[in-house]
Amino acid sequence: MKTAETINIACSELGTTKAELAKRMGMLPSSLYRKLARESMTFEEFQKCLDVLGVTITFDLQYPDGKVRSSQANYERLLKKIDLLEKELEAARKAAEFHKRSLQDLRTELNSAVGYTELGGRHGSKAEKYLQKIQLVLTSMESTIAYALGEPLDDEPEAENPEDIQALKGKRVLLVDDNALNREIMREVLVGHGLIVEEGVNGSEAVAAVKANEPGYYHFILMDIEMPVMDGYEATVKIRKLPNRIRANIPIIALTANAVAENRERAAVIGMDDFLVKPTNSARLLRSLAKFQ
Repeated sequence: MKTAETINIACSELGTTKAELAKRMGMLPSSLYRKLARESMTFEEFQKCLDVLGVTITFDLQYPDGKVRSSQANYERLLKKIDLLEKELEAARKAAEFHKRSLQDLRTELNSAVGYTELGGRHGSKAEKYLQKIQLVLTSMESTIAYALGEPLDDEPEAENPEDIQALKGKRVLLVDDNALNREIMREVLVGHGLIVEEGVNGSEAVAAVKANEPGYYHFILMDIEMPVMDGYEATVKIRKLPNRIRANIPIIALTANAVAENRERAAVIGMDDFLVKPTNSARLLRSLAKFQ
């Protein structure tokens, strides 16, 4: 017997409406109706319904010899086991979220370490080799956690096209990130390949810069999605709503240390054109810009 059918029969037998049941449970009638219609009620909610109604479910088993034996004790043990499993599942989910947040913090630290190494010109040193090893381990950890959370993994980068990269020379980029080191690292890469870089530290500055300059002044915007004052999502929405279509259609590439599926989906929905996970290497950064020439 399905959950909804059980509740409907119990209410009918007791002369109680589902609206009255919902009120006694402390929930809106529409919410209860929806859960019953979709069979989406959790075990805890179902048990609460029965408790409010004063109903106890018992099970009797009829054996081939014709005798009927109660299985109520087994049912109660099953209830306790289900409750325990639900608690363990919730604990596992919270642990996974905690490790994911910890990984983001580690990636930020790694980004700083790699950036200082690059800016210090110590390529090929033992320090860089160790950092590369750490990055490989961290990427592996990220993949493991993403897999556990059911999130898609990044595709391997494609080969760089020298002609496309060469064509970026002279193009103007608005780089928006509240982290000064992140901006410094990306600015070094972009300027080193002949691009002109202007900077902002939040989404509000990005919107103001686009409005203040002539249409077509910026060829690309690199937009961090998590910033104070105004985040990258809100800034993108405001830019996409500008009346001038040249301004409104500037290619906007999302930057984030948080590669979860929800962020990718939200970025795509609001009109961001690409999505880069920090720390990103120079090839991936330039290849992303080259898509929109």
